[in-house]
Amino acid sequence: MTERPAAVADHPLAPLTLEEVREAVGIVREERDLGPRHRFAGLTLNEPPKEDVLAFEDGDAFEREAFAVILDGNDGSTYEAVISLTRGAVTSWTHIPDIQPPIVLEEFDECEAACKESPEFQEALRKRGVDDMDRVLVDPWSAGSYGDEEGRRLSRALTWVYVDGDHNAYAHPVDNLVTIVDLNEMEVVRVEDHGVVPVPQESGAYEPNGRPARAGLKPLEITQPEGPSFEIDGHEIRWQKWSFRIGFTPREGLVLYTVGYEDGGRVRPVLYRASLSEMVVPYGDPRPGQWRKNAFDAGEYNVGALANSLELGCDCLGEIRYFDAVMVNGAGDPVEI
Repeated sequence: MTERPAAVADHPLAPLTLEEVREAVGIVREERDLGPRHRFAGLTLNEPPKEDVLAFEDGDAFEREAFAVILDGNDGSTYEAVISLTRGAVTSWTHIPDIQPPIVLEEFDECEAACKESPEFQEALRKRGVDDMDRVLVDPWSAGSYGDEEGRRLSRALTWVYVDGDHNAYAHPVDNLVTIVDLNEMEVVRVEDHGVVPVPQESGAYEPNGRPARAGLKPLEITQPEGPSFEIDGHEIRWQKWSFRIGFTPREGLVLYTVGYEDGGRVRPVLYRASLSEMVVPYGDPRPGQWRKNAFDAGEYNVGALANSLELGCDCLGEIRYFDAVMVNGAGDPVEI
């Protein structure tokens, strides 16, 4: 086990850099002999103990670790790994039984392809007047907990159709159709067809090129001639006596750390860590193709990994500072947003 150079990060809670993510993937891939059937369901900073963070002072040495969730597609098993970037070694490799990691982005495309290749799925769409598979959108929804998913990585996939070009297929659901897909084998297990319901045809193209802009709006200008009131140092933000650090994880998205307020000459701690624990969306529709829709957006879909890159002058106006976040795709390649 070889000691690596001291961490280049300036703080124990600094998010992993692109180079650190690439190094962590390389270490675990080599030590655990990961192959093409292994998938990364997430990789992020393995946060140090709270007491170590609070005791940290500028210049102190600290260990950098990554935490990864890895799915073995050979047998469907899931592992949690802790990788020391300081020592260049996997320090923990734990099998987590009887669970499934979040659905990763690659599985969205692969699940859709598997459905489109299924003769039973094609026939169900033909009953609804849809012959062109290029017009079809499929999303892999979580299987939930109903018994048939035990021991398998199943998805209850739902379907939509592009009616007017490539505009918003979600305005055109294929109701009463649920496709059960084994995400490990990427094959259709069965198609549940509860009867034909006409696909809605009304346009859902709420986009600048889909319909005219609303009239009567007067110009809105956002300016700060003297610059912003906030200060940024690395991943620490200070504003109006408030201070906090920011991070980002694939499961939670934005994370706030060590939020404090300057009070009487000292920084009073307000909270140590704040993030989205979960976002549950129970659709509550009793119809056959809908009643199992109950999305856990963080735990089942990695809501942070679904974030889009923002553009200056488009998504935010004024004195804006953007932060990058680095995650991994299913193959372990770094992805920066």
